[in-house]
Order: sequence, then structure tokens, then C-alpha cells
Amino acid sequence: MSVVIIGAGHAGTTAAAALRKLDKDIKISLVSEEGSPPYQRPPLSKKTIFSVTQNYDLILGKDFYNKNNIQLNLNSAVEEINPIQSYVRLNSNKIIEYDQLIIATGSKGYKLNIPGSEIAQKLYSINDAQKLAKSIAKAKKVAVIGGGFIGCEIASGAQKQNKEVTLLEAGPSILGRSVAPIFAESVSKIHQSQGINILTNCNALSINARGIETASSFVPADLVVAGIGVTPNIELASKANLDIDNGILVNKLLQTSNENIFAIGDIANFPFQSDSGRLRLESIQNANEQAKIAAKNIIALRNNQKLQSYSPIPWFWSDQGDLKLQMVGVGKLNAKHHVLENQTAGTLTVLHFEDGQLVAIDTLNHGVNHICGRKLLSNKKPILLDDIERFKGDLKSLVKELN
Repeated sequence: MSVVIIGAGHAGTTAAAALRKLDKDIKISLVSEEGSPPYQRPPLSKKTIFSVTQNYDLILGKDFYNKNNIQLNLNSAVEEINPIQSYVRLNSNKIIEYDQLIIATGSKGYKLNIPGSEIAQKLYSINDAQKLAKSIAKAKKVAVIGGGFIGCEIASGAQKQNKEVTLLEAGPSILGRSVAPIFAESVSKIHQSQGINILTNCNALSINARGIETASSFVPADLVVAGIGVTPNIELASKANLDIDNGILVNKLLQTSNENIFAIGDIANFPFQSDSGRLRLESIQNANEQAKIAAKNIIALRNNQKLQSYSPIPWFWSDQGDLKLQMVGVGKLNAKHHVLENQTAGTLTVLHFEDGQLVAIDTLNHGVNHICGRKLLSNKKPILLDDIERFKGDLKSLVKELN
């Protein structure tokens, strides 16, 4: 039996390791476009670009693949998936046959579509990070386009290095699509108090060697960084005639429209919470958990056993300077938001309620409440605002009662 995994990020690498743990004989081929052994991406924006050495953390040790008989193909782009004859063709024209295929091609950064966009540096790969680290070290004025997690991480990290930093966000608020509005506003105020100049409702019109032209002003900068989000890498799947819609459509078992092809990680659009609801997540937790489920299901297929459904409680985090943002659940901007009172100075906890039921929690510098939130959302009993108020916002006590 042979399994090919396209993509050696967290999802693909974790799937390879999980498969080998479950079956010592299965043939595993892990294919990566990059030349570096599989590495962790989150630290790139949190520490690598602010490090003199520009070191990066590997997901697994360099010798793991040889020791576990996993064929790691580096510098190997997949040119074609042939689902009829069950093989993939690499850019070297090498053919690798499979019984099951896992697509873990992840995402790629959006491209700025304005004059001078080639001047802006991006951050996705280790090569990007090493180049950006050198540029940040030399720069005095840094302008970051995009106020999502990555943009805020880069801006806050550069500010800690005593750079003059301007953060440009096209929407009305940074983190506007990620957290409760009151939470985003609080984080924004802290960043501004620390010296970051945040410009909202601000569209970059063009970039030149001196900075960024916007509709209202010119932002001087000797380094411009684009952190405007990512889009799923669907090209291979599309050419293979798999069902596509904001990623690759998979069922609860993480199978695509072809039962022998699975999709996991940033690329997978999976059923979530209801018969009609769907979700595509860009998080390490999602990548790792889906990888393990896909591995179990591939072995189950081989052994004619029941396959396992994927039903997550999503959680995320973002380190922005001295701020640690942690989110659990999937909140909505139009949810009812409740701020916990009597919290320790420098912390913030915002609860999201839909139809009176707790669905998500955003925390700032409050790891205990984040862990409690994960436990509360995992509880089979719906959590209501009355439950929260009964314990005067003490989530730890509420968790203890439920257990």
C-alpha cells in the first residue's frame, strides 16, 4: 500500500508521521516544493524575522524521515495529479503511484495589485523570512500593509526593534475579521500607545522607493511589507477535477469528491456544526488534527474499518510584541459580545454568544481563560450567559462545576 502526500507543511508532515505510527510497512512519499526540511511557519513572523541568525524550527528532526522510512522529496513540485490512474507527476517527470493521496498544499499569499507592488516584501516561506530579517535590521521606517494577524505581528515586532512603524488597514479596524470588535479596538489602542501608527480605512494606491501613496496621504518608508492574507492553493486539485469552493471540498471524513484522495490543512473546506455549514481554517491546530484523522481513515480504509469524522473545537493564537492573543471557537462580528469584568490588569476576555449560547472566546494575555474556553466549548451542555454570570466571570470555577 502506498500513500503520497503533497505538501510538507504542518498538515502533510504530521500526516506522514501519524501514518508511520499506525503502520510500519505502508509506503509513504512526502513531496515538498521547498529545499528546506519541513519547518514550522508560525515562528517566522514571531521571531525568525527579528533574529540576527534567522534560524528556523524544524517540525521533526532532519533524520526522522530516513529513520522512519518516509521518502522525503524536496525541491519537487507536483505538476499533475492523475486520479484515474492514481499517480502524481513531479516537475522532474518522475511518476509516483498511490493507493491513497493526501493533498496538503496549504495556501499562498495574496498579491498586491498596485503599481510598485514588487517593492513590497512578503512573508510566507523561510526564504522570505531570511530576506525580510535582513531588511528589517537595516530599515528605520517600516510600513506594513494589512492589519490581520500577520501584519500586526510584523508591525509589533518591528516596533520592539525601535523602528518607526506604520500599519495600513483597508477596513475600519485591524483584526476586523478575526475577533470581537471591542477586542480588536482594545488591541489597537495598545499598539498605538506603544508607538505604532495605525491608519484604518486606508488603501495603498502605489509603492515607490520612498514609501506608499494612499488616497489621503503619503506614508514614508524605507521598507514596505505586504501582509494582506492568503488564498488556498487549489490549482492541482482543480486540474484533477476535484470539487472546489474556497479550497477543496471534503466530507466529514476529509475525503474529497474522490474517496481515495484526502485534503487537509489550509486547503480543506470541511462540514462544520450543521448539515449546511462549512469552514476552512488556517491554523496549526486544524492542520495537525486533520492530519491525524486522515491518517487514521486511510488505515481504516485498508482494514475495512469504520472511518472517523472530523469535528473540531477550533483555536488560534497570535503573538504581537508583548501581547498574546488566543481565540477559541468561531465567533461572528454580529454575535452578542460580553466582556468579563474584574479581570487582572493587562488582560481581556470577550465571550461570543449566538442564540444565547457561548460559541467563542477571545482572550488577551489570559492563558487560563483560554484553556477554560476550550473546555467549556467541548462540553456537551450549552453554556449560557447565566452560567457565566452565576460565577461572576470565573470561568475556572464554571469548568470545575461542569466536570
